Amino acid sequence: MKKKIVFIGIVAIVAMVYLGGCTGTTSHKNNSNTDTNSNSELQQNDTEVRIPISSISTTAKFYSYDSNGVTIRYFAVKDKQGNVHVAFDACDVCYEAKKGYKQDGDVMQCLNCGKTFSITSIGAENTAGGCWPSYLAMNIDGSDVVIQIADLEAKSYMF
Repeated sequence: MKKKIVFIGIVAIVAMVYLGGCTGTTSHKNNSNTDTNSNSELQQNDTEVRIPISSISTTAKFYSYDSNGVTIRYFAVKDKQGNVHVAFDACDVCYEAKKGYKQDGDVMQCLNCGKTFSITSIGAENTAGGCWPSYLAMNIDGSDVVIQIADLEAKSYMF
């Protein structure tokens, strides 16, 4: 009986590791290409979030916004031409897995299905949904990227 319990315990541990842990959330700590502590450079008020363009580079930075206890994750990155791209750290198709994305060179890779998406296409080709880093509207105002709080909250169900 003890061998059976030990075996079941080992199977459970292996399953948790394989499935990304018992919480179902992505741990960006193991991905050297990501920065999960980027919120310090944000300016935020009741209606918008501002990210200084000077703080965005060709290495994706991950940000979070707390909406009534739900942590909404998103990222900002520049392509090789210096254009800024932002998206949710979730996919309209894979979001239920709660795994998000990691950067691999000039693409973002889904940590659930493994598909890759060119950084240059984010915010341009992913506006209609589907299997992409989910579209997050933004605009450039002077030296800042501006994201509306309402746009962040609109996809809180993904997190």
